[in-house]
Amino acid sequence: METFALVADRLWDGRGDVAREGLAVLVRGAQIEAIAPLGEIPPRAAVRRFPGCTLIPGLMDAHVHYSTVMGPAFLAAGVTTIRDVGNDLDWILGQRARHAANPRIGPAILCCGFLLDGPKAYWRHMGRAHASAQDVRASVREEAARGVDAIKLYAGADLELIRAAVEESRLVGKPTLAHLGPLKAEDTARAGLGEIQHLTGCGAAWKDSTLQEKDALIDILLEHGVAMTPTLVVWDRLGRILDPVFANDERRKWVHPVFRDVWERYLTRSGPPEPRLKLQTVVPWMKNCLARMSERGVSIAVGTDTPFPHLVPGFSVHDELAQYVDAGIAPSVALRAATSGTARVLGISGQKGHLAPGMAADLVAVRGDPLKRIEDLSGVEATVRSGVVLEPAALLESLQATYGSIPEDTITRDLLGYVNRA
Repeated sequence: METFALVADRLWDGRGDVAREGLAVLVRGAQIEAIAPLGEIPPRAAVRRFPGCTLIPGLMDAHVHYSTVMGPAFLAAGVTTIRDVGNDLDWILGQRARHAANPRIGPAILCCGFLLDGPKAYWRHMGRAHASAQDVRASVREEAARGVDAIKLYAGADLELIRAAVEESRLVGKPTLAHLGPLKAEDTARAGLGEIQHLTGCGAAWKDSTLQEKDALIDILLEHGVAMTPTLVVWDRLGRILDPVFANDERRKWVHPVFRDVWERYLTRSGPPEPRLKLQTVVPWMKNCLARMSERGVSIAVGTDTPFPHLVPGFSVHDELAQYVDAGIAPSVALRAATSGTARVLGISGQKGHLAPGMAADLVAVRGDPLKRIEDLSGVEATVRSGVVLEPAALLESLQATYGSIPEDTITRDLLGYVNRA
């Protein structure tokens, strides 16, 4: 394990407001050995230079439903860590182990196992139904015993199930998150839920609310320490699912043909326009509410809900951060949310999310300076995952080798089942 150096025009550590010049990242094995001035690079160290680029920590996506045909795309977009928030338990635990053993195949995975739903599971393969508090407690114990990183509740769970799952999760030492159905975020916060997905249950985010209405919600989130994973980009894409700009997105080459087919046949494309138009109206309100949450210090994790329509694995993180900046959030704050901020929410801030000695050697070299222009994130020159340098061209070649077969995994079965209902 010889030390090598990564050198770019600028380096951003994942915590500050600006990038710095004249620094190298020294990597040994899978860890960062040092952040050193250029003059202190060891004489015998190999140097990998990225002129015109900025080195940043590996990005994170805290809301993914993973498929085996996504790994290279995540890496090509600079996403080195993901959290799978709904999948077959055995399958995702196996994928987590595979990725831990081989950083070349995809990002590091944290996982939740099944979506713990109410009396009827909305998603047949990645969901699990629960008729009682006793049932959901049993699922929490099982998943915790198998070693999941968190417990995910789904939209059919009522407040009784939420309370029971939260109580049991505390006993087994696991954080909780939920995609809420008709429940109010305020009530689930008081019940002890740790994190909310998609701004569900946040009434103030779904209307043209006053500052007082936003702050009333935020007061409760802050009081109970509730984190938010907004996934603005999935609401934007579902609202604009017919927008031809997405069909012409050159990044679709990173999407397996089976998912492109699902996007073209997604049921809301041909349904009545009202739900689409409502989302087109609501997304700006969501942005406004998120900006206030960010300003007041609500913990925010960046997630996308890949692979739902027009969400290119990995690259949709760039799109999510562009939504944040469009809301008035500074690029440095948006980038912190996707690195050190998400790491804190995921409970891995001692390992990942910023660049420092002893941290995982997960970095991205991007052309330009995304702290000044968030769009520069799209120019990934190379990704370093656990000390392995990976380039987009080779990653695309490995991904396209899978395009001749249908992936055999949970999200593929569930999405094909959904579009085949018609």
